[in-house]
Amino acid sequence: MKHRVSVVRTAEDIGRAVREAVDLLGGMERFAKEGGTYLVKPNLFTARTAEQGATTDSRIYMTVAEMLKELGAVPVIGECPASASYARPDLAFDGLDVKRICRESGVEFNVLDREPPVLVEYPDAEVVKEFWFPEFALECDGVVNVPKLKTHTLTQLTNAIKNLFGLQQGGSKSHHHVRTGNDAEMFSRLLVDLYQCIRPQVALNVVDAVVAMEGEGPTTGNPVDLGLVIAGEDALAVDMVATKLMGWEPLGVGTNFIAAERGLGPTSLDDVEVLGEAIKDVARPFRRPVTHSDGQMFIDARMPIVCDPDVCEGCGICAKVCPGDAIVIAGVPEFRDDRCIQCFCCMELCPKGALSVVRGG
Repeated sequence: MKHRVSVVRTAEDIGRAVREAVDLLGGMERFAKEGGTYLVKPNLFTARTAEQGATTDSRIYMTVAEMLKELGAVPVIGECPASASYARPDLAFDGLDVKRICRESGVEFNVLDREPPVLVEYPDAEVVKEFWFPEFALECDGVVNVPKLKTHTLTQLTNAIKNLFGLQQGGSKSHHHVRTGNDAEMFSRLLVDLYQCIRPQVALNVVDAVVAMEGEGPTTGNPVDLGLVIAGEDALAVDMVATKLMGWEPLGVGTNFIAAERGLGPTSLDDVEVLGEAIKDVARPFRRPVTHSDGQMFIDARMPIVCDPDVCEGCGICAKVCPGDAIVIAGVPEFRDDRCIQCFCCMELCPKGALSVVRGG
């Protein structure tokens, strides 16, 4: 039986598009049960907005929450933002006004970084055989994954599979970058390890592709008015459809290739039934990050990071989040290339977008 993925135009009503995308798959009752409690996990890693292409649109994750409530289930919005790696998990939430939005809608909000961490062992993993997850992510009846469709300087794509990395608390994200030495292939394999580990908990994926991001994602790329909602039960199927919508070959993205290689979903788009809009009618070519501009699946050359002194405010966040301790703030950041592990976390979390990578000729 084919995996089913729905693609719906948002037009002027984003909430309606979310409902249609889920209804095409059989309705929320296929993925959740009355009386159950569900974690709704958007991408809220930074205070940059949905309109900038950086974070999940609140109208999407709140519509998901409303649909769960209508079913008689209990939705809980939750996230471990990247800002938690320097002990400020509320920075993104306050900047995006998430707590107020949830409060006014009568939906619980959970700062997952403050949940007790629970160890899950996965002996069949390739890179990391133990993961610590927030207790609630494991004890709830299921996770509705609500990613933002974006490019990513390290992994090319961040969408359904990569969004689950946001279930790693505080400094765990940095630890994983260091553990892989930030080899792009090893890190992509770690992401698929994590996905395999949490996969039984993922009930549904609903993608915000209203304003997506191309180029230097996941933070400082360019917004793309795509105007779509994508949904599906299988995260790999969703990511493969999303990749094709971006004008790329689905198995040319590392996490897609590795997950397909492990039998975690479809091995080609021939195994996917697309409902709603046909891919050819709504596809739009996306510009890749400069790190992947040669079209290779994984980065195979070191690339220096540079700072625009006219944009940088010297806040020091880049130095605080650097897993390799490779940045010294001297008015503006100075980089120790011998310690840089090429994770690009500094670029990802720079609030002003002052950092960029330089690809050699």
